[in-house]
This record gives sequence, C-alpha cells and structure tokens, in this order.
Amino acid sequence: MSTRQSNLNICRRRILSAVGALVASFGCFSAHTQDIQILDDFIWARIKATGEVVALSRSDPSFNYFDIGDLALDSLPLVERSLDRLAVAAGLTIEHTPKKSSSIAIFHDTKVFTRLKNDKQAFRSLGIPDDIIGDLEKRLVDDIKCLTATRSDDAQDIFLTIVLLSEKSDVHGCMLSGLINSFGVRASEIDDKTLLSTCILHEGRRLGFRNRDSLSGEMAGLRDRCRTKLGGLDRK
Repeated sequence: MSTRQSNLNICRRRILSAVGALVASFGCFSAHTQDIQILDDFIWARIKATGEVVALSRSDPSFNYFDIGDLALDSLPLVERSLDRLAVAAGLTIEHTPKKSSSIAIFHDTKVFTRLKNDKQAFRSLGIPDDIIGDLEKRLVDDIKCLTATRSDDAQDIFLTIVLLSEKSDVHGCMLSGLINSFGVRASEIDDKTLLSTCILHEGRRLGFRNRDSLSGEMAGLRDRCRTKLGGLDRK
C-alpha cells in the first residue's frame, strides 16, 4: 500500500471516529433536551407544610368523572377515549360508580356561562366548592367559550379539574388541555410525549420522586420503565 493510500485510510478512520462521536453526543443531547422538556411540562407548586416545590400529581389510585350538558353527547366519545389513555399512562383506574366522587367535572353546555353567573346552585349540587365557583366567575369575560381549572390540596395532590365549554368546536383545544392538566401535565394534545410525561410523573411519584432534582436524577430509568409500560398505547 502506498504512503498516500495509507494516509487516506487514516484520515477516513479519523473522520468516521469524529462523526461517530458527534452522533453519540447528539443522541445524549437530544435525550437531555427531551428530559428538560418533560420536566418543564409538569405543573409545579409548593407544599404548604414543608415549602418544597413538587410536581402536581394524583395520589388516589382511581378517579371518576362526568360530562354533562346539552352538548355532552358531542364530547363524550373524545372524553372517554382521552381519559382511558391518560389513566393507563398514569397507572390509574377509572371507577364508574356513584360511590366515587368525581374529580373531573365537564360542563359542556351552550348556557354554561349564563348558569355560572345566575345559577350557582347548579354547580354546588354537583360538588363544586363555592371558592372554585367564585374563582371561575372572576375569570368570565365577554364572548368566553371555555374555562378550565385544576385544583390541588396543600400537599399538591390534584383533587379536582373543571372544564366549562359552551360550543362544539373547541373539544380538541381547550377541553383536551383541561383533561391533560388534570393529570399534572401541560399539553394541548395526547401524543407520545404527553403519554410518556404522564407516566413518568406518576411512576416517579409512586417511587417517592416528586421534586425536580429527584425526577431529573431518575429520568433515564423512569423513561425506560414507561416506554416498556406504554407499548402501543399511542396507536390505540
């Protein structure tokens, strides 16, 4: 082999090695970036007793919900499918029984905001606390079409999400965001990332990881655990 050919081979090997290192570095960078994005999608708040900032999540292993109003039949199929997928991702069960109080309340009705102003008893009778009714009323503006609110207790355990929607056309926007928020995640659609985030949040909680540092430190294991658990859920 000539000296020229030998030098070319050495050069090729160096280039391939550099490219391989760059690809590996990019893969690590991409995973790290995704981890940060997932953590940023969580809803963070401070535990009242300790001052620790944690990600909001559900503590109860099961939940119930209702979707009522003159437009409810239009949204119910989407609500059922969405909550089924989110519940599986979070490792929770849906308890369809009157014995289980509803932690997700959907009012899909053309006159829902008129009722919020003038018929607060309609909301009280379905278990909505007065302070939440008052907070929702304060957020009313002219021509409003949708309002959502997710509430947690002093330990930052989510106990109630409310969705008020007065038209048919926004079920894939405001309503869907509200349903996802009820699991402690900010997102506008239920895609692979949303399901993965929901799983990581609740798997982490079950293992005792709720603050940003602990979740970040365990992210690789949680991510692998959730990818195995979720499987083909995103294609259902």
